[in-house]
Amino acid sequence: MSDNFLTVAPPELKFRFELRKNVPCTLALQNPGGERVAFKVKTTSPKKYCVRPSSGIVEPGSSKEVQVIMQAQREYPPSLADCRDKFLVQCVKLGGGDATKEVTPEMFDSTKQKDIRQTKLRVVLVGPPKPPSPVPEGVEEPASPATVAHRDVPRAPAGTAAASLRDQLGAAQEDKAEIRKRLEHLQVDRSAAGGGTRGGALRQPIQPAGGGYSVLHLLLVAVLAFLIGHFAHVSIPLLSDKLKGAHGQ
Repeated sequence: MSDNFLTVAPPELKFRFELRKNVPCTLALQNPGGERVAFKVKTTSPKKYCVRPSSGIVEPGSSKEVQVIMQAQREYPPSLADCRDKFLVQCVKLGGGDATKEVTPEMFDSTKQKDIRQTKLRVVLVGPPKPPSPVPEGVEEPASPATVAHRDVPRAPAGTAAASLRDQLGAAQEDKAEIRKRLEHLQVDRSAAGGGTRGGALRQPIQPAGGGYSVLHLLLVAVLAFLIGHFAHVSIPLLSDKLKGAHGQ
């Protein structure tokens, strides 16, 4: 930053959020001037982040890296985009004759140090990395048989497809009607089978007896035999009486 004694990069701290993992981010501090500069890094969430080193001295024309680690989290935040964590990098110049090697709290005491420069950094959280694809790049995944079959079937025009759908619908309706009729016949046959022997006997046709004659034919033969026998019994006495009369004459 131009208003600071040190150039701080990057302008924001970006962490790729992952559950139960420490996520690091590197902060680079560069001293473009000719004087030694002391720095101190603060954060609004000290229990969430670990800063190494949190303070130090950058020599003229040199740079120093600061490791900022977001400690492992046990649950996802409500929204990654709504993260409000911030960092503050404070810097003070040390005099030319100051050979101090350690940073003390008095260096950043505003009541004793008038020229304290600072740079604010916001935290940006991004989602976890996507899992690697099981198919290597440049290798086409083999298509399933169903996909190949669907791909090989030629597509019919819209009008032909509509007509085909209408034909299939009509055939389905006819099949439905036929199935309904068969179900009705089955219900009638089931009712007839459960209606008793008497009702079933009335509906059964007269089957021919052995030798090809039906019961009706046998009844007719019996009646005819009875009539023939009756007439024969009556005719024989009359004939004998007539014969006796002829002999008496």
